[in-house]
Amino acid sequence: FDGSTLGITGSIDLSADIDVDGTANLDVLDVDGASNFGADVVFAGAGANITFDQSTDDLIFDDNAKAIFGGSSDLEVYHDGTASRNIIDSKSLALRIEADAIRLRSDSGETYLAADANGAVELYHDNTKIFQTTGIGITVGLSSVQHNGNAAFAGITTIGTLLDVNGRIDGASGANISGI
Repeated sequence: FDGSTLGITGSIDLSADIDVDGTANLDVLDVDGASNFGADVVFAGAGANITFDQSTDDLIFDDNAKAIFGGSSDLEVYHDGTASRNIIDSKSLALRIEADAIRLRSDSGETYLAADANGAVELYHDNTKIFQTTGIGITVGLSSVQHNGNAAFAGITTIGTLLDVNGRIDGASGANISGI
């Protein structure tokens, strides 16, 4: 001990608490028991940090810091600063999202897709439902197509060059059929 610095060249085995006021600079820290951090914890990366913010209970990933999952590191979640890369599944056959209800929405709350277990799957354009599945088929706007082959088209229906009918055509009042 030279009056300000204690120099030890061998190992130290402490059997009681150690209290350090100030900064402890450790080259290697090997903890064999439980650890308790009473303030923020920063994991410094080469290009980005991950911080546990104790006051808000948040785990914060800086831009380009990735949460990587799986033994092959095949699932990544990250943000690159301009675009959310959200979920990248690079090695499995399918990315599964399991829930009784799924909603895809914009930041402003505009719905793109709504799906419910044992119910409809709905697609939206400009927050207006355009397409949905039903128990008997699909509905697009006011038109429907059923899985038994029946279809209903509201309004004017335009057919290209050929309408092949095996049966009877009934025209309600106002029907206009030309070229016969």
